[in-house]
Amino acid sequence: MNKKLIKELLTKVMPNADIPSSYGYIYDKEIKNLTLLVKIKGLKANMQDDEASFDSWAIALKYHLREYIETITIDWERDFSNGEDGILHYNRFVYRLAKFVQTYSWAHSAKPIPVIPTTLYCNIGREKAASIDKHSPESEGWLECKYVMDHSMEYDVINHQFPVGIFHEKVSRTTHYTTGGKSAIDIWAIKNDCLSIFELKEPKNKPLGIISELMFYTNILDDILSHRIMYEESKNVEYAVKHDIRGFKKFHEAYEKGTINKIESIFLANNLHPLLSNGLIDFINDSPRWKYKNISYKHKVID
Repeated sequence: MNKKLIKELLTKVMPNADIPSSYGYIYDKEIKNLTLLVKIKGLKANMQDDEASFDSWAIALKYHLREYIETITIDWERDFSNGEDGILHYNRFVYRLAKFVQTYSWAHSAKPIPVIPTTLYCNIGREKAASIDKHSPESEGWLECKYVMDHSMEYDVINHQFPVGIFHEKVSRTTHYTTGGKSAIDIWAIKNDCLSIFELKEPKNKPLGIISELMFYTNILDDILSHRIMYEESKNVEYAVKHDIRGFKKFHEAYEKGTINKIESIFLANNLHPLLSNGLIDFINDSPRWKYKNISYKHKVID
C-alpha cells in the first residue's frame, strides 16, 4: 500500500482527503500492518507539522482505514547522537513514541525505544504571560487571553501559557532534554479534582497535528502530577508560588498534595482538520491507559 493507494481509500471515506508525502508508507497486506517511516526532517520539525505529527496521522489512518489496517508500526530513519543538531527534537519524538505505544495496543515501534532519563524536571514561568493588549486582535494569543477572561468564573483557577520545558537533572540553559524552554500549554484550568488543558487554534489554522500537541502536553502533565517529571526545590519555584505567577500557586498545591484525579484535554477550535471528526475523538479516547488514568479528550468551540 503506497501513498497513492492510501489516498484513494481515504477519499472513499472523505472526498478530497490527502495525506503527507513526508512519510514512507509500507503495507503488509497479510497481517494488515502499516509502517509509517518518519524521515529526518520530521524528527527535527515542530510536532504539529505534518512531517512530525506521526501519532496524529497514525490515529487518523487507523480509524478511517480500520477495514484495511489492524496495526501500525512507527519507524524512523536514524537515531541522533548527543550534541548533534536535532537531538532535542529527537528526544521529544522518543518521549512521544514511548507514550504512544503504551497507550494503544495496535501501535508498535519498529526499533527498541531509547531509554528516557528517570530524573526530569519541568520549568516554571518567571513572569506573567502577555496580556490581551499585547496581541493582535483575533490572533491565537488574543483568543487565549479572551477565553481566560470570559471563563474565569467557571473554574477554581484558569490561566494561560503554562510552561512545559523539560530538562535533565536540573533546569538550566545546558540541560534541556526536549526543545523549548519557552514551550507552553495554551490554556489550563482546575475545577475541584479536574485539570483541564486546552490546545487553541484560530479558525484558519486546522492542522491534524493538534492531536500530537494535545497528547504530548497531556502526557507531560500526567507525568508531572505523578512526579515522574518534577519541580525543583528552588527560589524560582518559591517565587512563582508566592507571587502566583500564571496561577501556579494552585497548580503547585495540587502537585504536592495529589488532589487532581482526572485530566480533561480539549481541542479548543471552531474548525478542526476534516479527518478530526467526533468519531475520531471517540477513537482517541478508546484506550485502557486513558481510562485507567481518568484522562479524556473532547472538542469545544471558542465562544
